[in-house]
Amino acid sequence: MKTEDTTFKNVDHESKSGFNEDSAPYILSTDFPFLVWSRMDWKDKKVLIIADSGDNILTLWPLGVSRIVAVDIARKACHLNELKYTALRKLDFSEFRDLFAPVYENATFDPVSPDTKKRIYLKIRNEITTGARNWLDSVIGTTDFPSPNWMQLMFAHLIPHFASRDAFKAAKKALRPYPVINLPIESALKKIHENFDVIYLSNIPEYIRQSLTIEEKENEICPVLKELYSFCLNRLSHSGVLMLYMFGDADTDPLLCRYEQELAGKLNLAITTTPFSFSSPLVRGSRFTHTLVTLQRKPCAAKP
Repeated sequence: MKTEDTTFKNVDHESKSGFNEDSAPYILSTDFPFLVWSRMDWKDKKVLIIADSGDNILTLWPLGVSRIVAVDIARKACHLNELKYTALRKLDFSEFRDLFAPVYENATFDPVSPDTKKRIYLKIRNEITTGARNWLDSVIGTTDFPSPNWMQLMFAHLIPHFASRDAFKAAKKALRPYPVINLPIESALKKIHENFDVIYLSNIPEYIRQSLTIEEKENEICPVLKELYSFCLNRLSHSGVLMLYMFGDADTDPLLCRYEQELAGKLNLAITTTPFSFSSPLVRGSRFTHTLVTLQRKPCAAKP
């Protein structure tokens, strides 16, 4: 497994999402679509997905997908994916958790020192490609990396392979290599000549809205999202599904998916919103609700 970017020449590395090639990686996932994915049929599906922390990818293999292609504009996120893939493949459950555990005192996990993280990393270092290894060598043991911040740690218990030994074993057994393409999703969709059954954009559309709103360019939000979703449709099989993640409850907030509702009409797509709730052991009495949005081409009307 390695990061791929040399295949594509003269590619635009800019993104409307606010992320860039030097953006810091998320150590643990902050979106949890797998809480809904387990209800869906993934058998033999080909998936294009935002690489992010790699955790969403590791939950898909046990569900039976046949191929995953990951994309991320942030090079460090691509390197983290390689580290997490190699750690799952080579380490036992306790070592895996320690490598990605917090270095600070907390109410959920025992803290793990940078020295211990480096000792674990050195066990798998030679399995990692040179590009990723050069960066990982410079941060593991000399900084807190890879230690999740408190916001990520709040929901670590939701991540199956991090929270459960049995889920870890299932993920390890199902694991397969996957390419990680270091490009903005907007550029990758133009350059990848392959169709997929599912494209998962995570909450990139939310970041695009936030970024353009901060820049006082609200009038560009709908056109930018329309272009992004149109590129996705070009890379989806005819019955393929585009998935998005929203931090909020679509049932109680009618504005949460307003652009998706509008664009579904313009692009002749069926839209489904699936809110789901969860809590954090670090916040007493907490209840959070997020929404998985799916967009899919409407079936053609039968000819009379």
